[in-house]
Amino acid sequence: MPFRRAGATFALLALLTTFALAGAQVALAVFNKTVTGGPLTIATSTLSAPKGASASQVNCRTNKNPEIEVSWSATSSSYATSYEVERATASSGPYTTLSSVPIAETSYTDKSGSLASSTTYYYRVNAVYRSWSATSTATSLKTLSKSCA
Repeated sequence: MPFRRAGATFALLALLTTFALAGAQVALAVFNKTVTGGPLTIATSTLSAPKGASASQVNCRTNKNPEIEVSWSATSSSYATSYEVERATASSGPYTTLSSVPIAETSYTDKSGSLASSTTYYYRVNAVYRSWSATSTATSLKTLSKSCA
């Protein structure tokens, strides 16, 4: 909080706080600085989650592991720097990060050797900015059987 004294010099105490709001995080940053005069402007912004995450099996070959493509609509946050794609075998998790994807891309193909046939996988996508993230809703897919049925 700013402290004023005669001469209009004030100092800011370092403060960095995040607030959870319905699937996104709001970052409030106040920087450690002494300035003369005023007023001081503090900016806040919301990191928005990617929308419309979906998953589809892109191949089915006998005796080969399945491959799953995860796609999503880009975040509306212009300052997000990347996406993280996560996978779990239960909707409640735990989720494991599979990859960091450049912000210009909106899909990822999971080619992990650990993917199995006839198994349900849950995917979600995080928009990332520094240490903050906003997570999409999860999407699920049951892979086809080894006979591709």
